Amino acid sequence: MSEHEHHASHVEESDPDSTMTFTVIVVGTILLAVIVVFIQGLYERANRAELGRKVVSETPAELHRLRVEQLTRLNAMAWVDRKNGIVAVPIDKAIDLMLADPNPAAPVVLPVPPSPGTP
Repeated sequence: MSEHEHHASHVEESDPDSTMTFTVIVVGTILLAVIVVFIQGLYERANRAELGRKVVSETPAELHRLRVEQLTRLNAMAWVDRKNGIVAVPIDKAIDLMLADPNPAAPVVLPVPPSPGTP
């Protein structure tokens, strides 16, 4: 029995150290908070990089198609009003024509188009 009493008294005498337990809890909580904040920062950085790569730096297909269409229209010659002799001219060609004319403000006189019945 003496051994049993000795073992029982040993268990009853060793109380947990409350200061050490509190220190471990506080340090563990602070360490966990720092790890969570660090991982959240890594996630946000990766998220911003993906957003920039997929959304910001890519030109949408519809915008690209619209730009191609606009450039095609700007660089093509076409009739605006055939009856009155109004033609759409590419901007570069229009600038060259304006610079070549000594008096660009003078009205343009177009010859009268022949009627379809005249030989």
